[in-house]
Formats: sequence, structure tokens, C-alpha cells
Amino acid sequence: MRFSQMISIAGLFAAGAASAGDLQCPVVDQPPAAVCVASAHGLAYADTQEDAGTASRALAEAAQRYANLFGRAPVGMLVLSTSLDPVAAIDFANTHDLEFAQVWVPAKAKRAMTERAMRQAGLDRARINQALAGMSDQEPITLRHEVGHAMHAAMYWPGSTGTLQDRYGTPAPDWLDEAAAIAMEPIEAQGRHVAAFIDFAKRRPRDIPDLADFLASEHPVRSAGLAGALARGPKSDSGVQMMVASSGDRFPGMETFYGQSLLTALFLAETSGNPQILAPISRAIADGLGFDAWLARDGAEFKLPATVAALQPLWNDWLQQVLRRGGNSEP
Repeated sequence: MRFSQMISIAGLFAAGAASAGDLQCPVVDQPPAAVCVASAHGLAYADTQEDAGTASRALAEAAQRYANLFGRAPVGMLVLSTSLDPVAAIDFANTHDLEFAQVWVPAKAKRAMTERAMRQAGLDRARINQALAGMSDQEPITLRHEVGHAMHAAMYWPGSTGTLQDRYGTPAPDWLDEAAAIAMEPIEAQGRHVAAFIDFAKRRPRDIPDLADFLASEHPVRSAGLAGALARGPKSDSGVQMMVASSGDRFPGMETFYGQSLLTALFLAETSGNPQILAPISRAIADGLGFDAWLARDGAEFKLPATVAALQPLWNDWLQQVLRRGGNSEP
């Protein structure tokens, strides 16, 4: 069974129809970028028509998946810029009744930043060229992922702010924050996260955290080693930062966190029989409940145990099925 087939079994991340009124690009003296593309899913800004079109497609694709997972998709804007201050982008969005503003770097600038970071890390030309060759395919996936983060924050934690020193992203548990973003990616990209987790779990099963430990864990990017690698990397004026790491650097958790976040969401959806299970979990946490407290209060309603301890054996059995299916995957 292919990983993409395995993930699609629950129907958790199948595309749905998002609906919103048609938007118009506002006529202003100083727009976020030179080119604007408006759609029912939001506003896409960039310095070129090509980049604005890429951003608009990412907004639409993320919105369709997000609406299927959470009931509706917030309408906001995605700006591809190396210079726009994210605070200014948020102010613009608020002025024009948009629910979020996500700033990212254009593909050409991202490529240059990546090359600079890899040079700083001492990688040879062949390794750099290999990495750059795959960037054009990865960039639309990254945009959808980042829009997913922005939509999740806008729906459940509007106006929340914080730095990496405070927390990884939203006030949500990091696994939930990441699962919401990964769910916006294409099935094939999700499959790569799962494949990385399965490979690690088969090689080092004792290093996979129990469910309780994982649900309470921080994103690996907050580790001291990763923070240092990020601090050494190039950073755009719009706040996007690249990591500089040598070939000998190891960052515990990076191989598995994304895949385990995705699998945890899929496990909860399959076990509860509710493909939108992340929505009530997010709402409860936004209202001040922890995951444990949500299980105690609402677990039975969603056919889940009342405690994480009781959920653990269900996770163990489910994960073993995933590992067996992954082991027999087709090429």
C-alpha cells in the first residue's frame, strides 16, 4: 500500500469546497506588493504576475482543504515579499476586513537564501545544486503549509502574537499547530512525512515518544541546537529565516515530529469516526482546556476514552497497523 493511499483511507484531508464572497483588490496608494490577485479565498500579492498567481493558487488549495477539516476557511491574504514587515501586513489585513496575513518570500529570493545558507554550512556545489533543483516543486507545498498555520491561528487564536522564544506558533499544542498546517499539503507530501516517521520508528522504536509525552512536547525547532542554526542563517526583512547546519549536526525530533503530528491527527479522526475532529479539539483548547481535560469532558461524545492513558493502547495498536502497512508499501 502506498503511503498516499494509507493517508487517504480516513478521508481526513480530502479537498472540500470552501465558500466566500468574491473579493476585490483594494485600490490603495501603497499596496503590499505591485501585483494583486483576488479570489473568493483571499488576496494574493507579489511583485510579479507569476508569483501572485502561485500565491493565489496556494490560498485556494489550502482553503479547500481547511474548510473540509475545520468547517470553513478564514479569508485572508498571502504576500510574497522580501521586505514587507509582517506587522504592516497584519495592519493592512485588519483595515480591509481580512482574517489573516501571511508573508513569505518569493521563490527566487528563497532560492538565493537557501544557496547562501548552504554555502555558510560548507556544502559543496554538487549538494547545493541538488537541493536547489527540487525547490520549484517544494515551494507551492510550503506556501500551502504556511497558509494552514495562518488560517488555524486566525480561526482559533485571532490576534495572538509571540516569538520563537515564547512558543513555536499559536498557543495550540505544537503537534496540533503542525498537524493543521501539514493537512494543507498534497497527499504525496504528507506521505513523505509519514514515510520519514515510519523509517525512524522501525530503526529506533524506543526513541518514539509515548502518546502523552508527544502531545505535551515542544516543536524540535525550539531546541537549543536548532535555534543556533537558525540564528546563523540568512533572514529576509519580511521575517523569513533560513537555517545553517553542518553535515554533522543532529536535531532530535526533526525526523519524526511532522510525521507523528500528522499520524496523531489521522489516528484521532479514524478512532473517533469524525474527519473534522481537530475542530472541536482546537475550539476546546482555544477556550482554555487542555487535551486531557477535553478528553475527560467530551471524549465519550467522540467515541474516545476519557484519558490519554486509556488512549495509549489504542494508539499502540493503530500505529502497529500503520507500520505493517508502511513496510509493505509499493514502490
